Amino acid sequence: MEYAAEIESFDDAFDRLFRIAYRSAYRLLGSREDAEDVAIDALTRASLHWRTVRTEPAPWVTTVSANLAIDIWRRRRRTPTYQPAQPADPFDSRRIDLVRALERLPRRQRDTVVLRYFADLSESQTAHALGISTGSVKQHTSRAMASLKREFGEP
Repeated sequence: MEYAAEIESFDDAFDRLFRIAYRSAYRLLGSREDAEDVAIDALTRASLHWRTVRTEPAPWVTTVSANLAIDIWRRRRRTPTYQPAQPADPFDSRRIDLVRALERLPRRQRDTVVLRYFADLSESQTAHALGISTGSVKQHTSRAMASLKREFGEP
């Protein structure tokens, strides 16, 4: 994960943060257009909160973009649209299952999983980003992964 040695301005950090937000959203949504929309929305929010997030913006942007992507799934689920019997791509089906499983996790568990596995942060970086101890990160991540393994029927 890339971290700036000194505090960057929003303009200087924009391109790097956009890539981070886009990657996080794309992993959940699988749509370039939706991922771009989420990334733009996440960076808009980051610009509004820059004074508080500027010291470590990457974890904040990752969490916001993942939450926005999950919100898109929630809205789509409530909106009746034509759904083919089977997704065209089996990977899309697994992505849908993953988003739904993440949606059911408690927020802190979801945040730790997103930061650890979507943003590739270490346990200590995740702890710092969330303002919790490393032990709490381990506990929340362990519980989340156990839930996800049960959800997907894996040992």
